[in-house]
Amino acid sequence: MPFQSVVNTTLNFGVPGDIILDEPSRIEPVTLATAGYMGYFFTKSNATDLASVGGTLAAGSVVYGGIAVLPKEEPLFGSSIGNPLSANLALAINSQVALLTFGSCVVNIPNTWMVGDYVQYNTTTGVLGSYSPAGSLTGGYAQIPGAYMTRFGNAASGGGYGIARFNAPN
Repeated sequence: MPFQSVVNTTLNFGVPGDIILDEPSRIEPVTLATAGYMGYFFTKSNATDLASVGGTLAAGSVVYGGIAVLPKEEPLFGSSIGNPLSANLALAINSQVALLTFGSCVVNIPNTWMVGDYVQYNTTTGVLGSYSPAGSLTGGYAQIPGAYMTRFGNAASGGGYGIARFNAPN
C-alpha cells in the first residue's frame, strides 16, 4: 500500500440548518402551513401562528421569520411513497420545526458570495441568496434583517455552503 499523497482540504462541515458554532442562539418552534426545506427562510403569521415558506415581513401581521434548523432532529419523510427512506431535507405540511432567529447555522447560497455579504431570501420559495453590501437586492428577494455571511466564502466557486449569522431584531 503506497503512502498517502493527496489530502482532502474541502471537508463537509454540515448540512443546511446545522448549528455548528458554540454560541448563543434563539430558536422558536413553529408548525408549518406549507411544505419546505431545511435551511430555507419561513415567515410566521401573527393571525394563525403558522409558518409559511418565503413570505414578506410586514408590521403588525408577519413580524417574525427564521431559518429552519436542526435537520437531524426532524422526521425523515422520504421523497415519494415508493421510497420513504430517501435522504432529503424536506419538511411536510403541519410538521413542527425549529426556526432560528438569532445565532449562526450552515446555509447553502447558490450564488457567488463573500464573507460579509448580506443574506436575502426569495419571497416565494424561501431559498436563500446573498448580495454585496455595495450591491442591491435581487428581484423577488427580501433582505433578512441583520443577517450576513460570516465564514467559508465561496467567491471563486459560484456558491455553496457557508455559515450565516442571524441577528434578528425580534
